[in-house]
Amino acid sequence: MIKVWLLRPLPHGTNQMQYFLDNNRIAVGYPVGGSLANLSHDELRERLRNAPNNENWESGIGNVVRLVRFMKPGDIVVVPDENARDVYLAEIISDYIFEPHLDENREGTGFPHQREVRWFFDKQPVMRNELPEALLKSLRFPGATAELSKHLPLIAEIIGDANLVETEHQPDTNIGHLIDKALQVLEDALNSPDVNVSLQAADIVLRYSKL
Repeated sequence: MIKVWLLRPLPHGTNQMQYFLDNNRIAVGYPVGGSLANLSHDELRERLRNAPNNENWESGIGNVVRLVRFMKPGDIVVVPDENARDVYLAEIISDYIFEPHLDENREGTGFPHQREVRWFFDKQPVMRNELPEALLKSLRFPGATAELSKHLPLIAEIIGDANLVETEHQPDTNIGHLIDKALQVLEDALNSPDVNVSLQAADIVLRYSKL
């Protein structure tokens, strides 16, 4: 399922929009002394809690979790620049990336948690005042990241890719063989020598025959 994300270009407190564009990346801050790949939510939370000089870790855990764990290749990211005029759109094309040289707690760096993206419109922005009002309202959310998937149809229209929405509503072409397997399991259960198993299978058949 394609999702849409808001991500502001202010990792670790400094505007990195030019870095994002030059390097085809998006990022969040919170240097923690190592990669956050393959960590559970609790492990990630503990890593942030124990990072030195990271007293604001609780306010940032949602941002880190969204980029590290929830964002996926194929998702769309909306990046509004700090100038309140330019809004950039991109498609995420990589899994989580950790950049060790940016994993330090100082101004101008400190944003090692990244993903690679493909920018739409040859890295040119869309003017904020040209966006639909519904999307503008969501961009007023003050946080660094947020999910904006309800706006997928609007985003598809902006970037001129109707397939984004059509893909979301296409039936799963693999469901047919799964149904066949389920029916075979049910038939086997009906013929089971275990009376309890066969009775449960019969009950399922009777109940669903009434739908």
